[in-house]
Amino acid sequence: MKKYHIISIVVAILCIISCEDDKFIDQSPPDQLTTEVFWRNLEDAQGGLTAAYAELESRSNFWDGWQEGRPVVEYFRSDYALPGPDATNYGHWMSMFNFEYTNGHVFLDVMWKTNYKGLNFANQVITKVSEMTLDQISSSDKQQIIGEATFLRGYYHFKLLTLFEQIVLRDEMVTLENIDKSLSTRPEAWEAILNDFQSAANMLPATQSSENLGRATKGAALSYLGKAYLHKAGDTSSAENNDFDNAATAFKQVVDSGVYSLEQDFLSLFNGENENNSESIFELQFKSGDGTSWNATRLHAFVGDWCIGGWGGIEANIAIVNEMKKEGMTATNGLYDNRLYGSVYFKDPFYNDGSTNEMQGSTWDVLINDTYQSPDAKDNSAYFRKWLPNYVRDNAYVGVNVVLMRYADVLLMYAEALNETGKTDEAIPIINNLRDVHGLMPPITATSQAAVKTQIMHERTMELTLESTRFNDLRRWGLLDTAMQAVGRTGFNASEHSYFPIPLSEIQTNNLVD
Repeated sequence: MKKYHIISIVVAILCIISCEDDKFIDQSPPDQLTTEVFWRNLEDAQGGLTAAYAELESRSNFWDGWQEGRPVVEYFRSDYALPGPDATNYGHWMSMFNFEYTNGHVFLDVMWKTNYKGLNFANQVITKVSEMTLDQISSSDKQQIIGEATFLRGYYHFKLLTLFEQIVLRDEMVTLENIDKSLSTRPEAWEAILNDFQSAANMLPATQSSENLGRATKGAALSYLGKAYLHKAGDTSSAENNDFDNAATAFKQVVDSGVYSLEQDFLSLFNGENENNSESIFELQFKSGDGTSWNATRLHAFVGDWCIGGWGGIEANIAIVNEMKKEGMTATNGLYDNRLYGSVYFKDPFYNDGSTNEMQGSTWDVLINDTYQSPDAKDNSAYFRKWLPNYVRDNAYVGVNVVLMRYADVLLMYAEALNETGKTDEAIPIINNLRDVHGLMPPITATSQAAVKTQIMHERTMELTLESTRFNDLRRWGLLDTAMQAVGRTGFNASEHSYFPIPLSEIQTNNLVD
């Protein structure tokens, strides 16, 4: 009888509560922050912005996003990439390389979701910080934070549009009323991206303080504005006659700012020894674990071959070595273009002379012999060198930064935009300066618009290998099928594989996408 008596009391109490105008139901716990009460001051605004930055390059999903997802999705699509010996252990890696993926692929799902998480956080910052009063935040702080969030919104949309043929534009906070939203057209998406980068450029400072390294600047916004125009110019669905002119205008502002300059030591741009240098425009910050934080990476293990203690996730097609050698040993030091040695390692006297050119403190022949039982076992193989610290073996998590936008890239894109608008004579000195500083190479002999364009394609290979540009460049140049056929990637067809399909998870959860 006691049990039934207690139940009756509980029911009676619930009935009383339900009759009091739902006042208890409408109340929130007083000791918990919600979206409505979080945005109180500068510290809160900075915290919201940090959350928006945290999704860059799918970092919030470490393994299936940053560590394996992004490299497999972006690196494996290059005609100059091959799966390493470890890759064959993973069917979902190989399906990406062989272009046999479906819309249910885990990496596509992660790339889609993490970028949209970033968009949602950026939109929250833009909306909520805009509503903050001068008593809560200064006008200068408000402008900069909104400017950075606007840049990030442009970045996430741009990232998605280079991966997927159609995307859902998210330019406001997600609510129950707008959670279902249809796909945009590519022209609509480009317009939103360009507007965000231009707006961010108008709001952001030229430089950030030392404690805010890695945060967006005016130069970053203008660089991505120019890049977006350049990619739009190569998008047959959206291209307009003034795209190259607009790209050149944006890049010129970066060059004329005087903020950036080329670094002499090309290899130091990628090994963690010269981070946030004068050439860095937008750089993903990593840090080895210490007493205050942990934000490390193991990208080097994915890139490095077994012979230097890596996992062997990826190899370089020997075709890239041939492309990088094609101008011969014409550098001022009597070797090939210096960028060759900063980008890949392979069987060559440079890596076998027993000097400071060694990899991991040893020569190529010794490393290959110790790992593959013969110094000649990998004569026709090559491996990528970028994003490797000086020692990979026994180096688990490291703090090697990854540069997302370099001044060298801006210079080459600027030269391309100038050349495409008939200003070839202005493009040539830019190319020659870059070749001299980074490659120790003589001036080019090309003078016609067509020949200079071909040279620019070569220079982008020399400069930007394994920097997630190759596939997108080939696509905007209309050369995907040709390039893939040249290296035997027979599973590729540009009409089917230029972009990824909309992930199945979006189709299943968004009633306006099918």
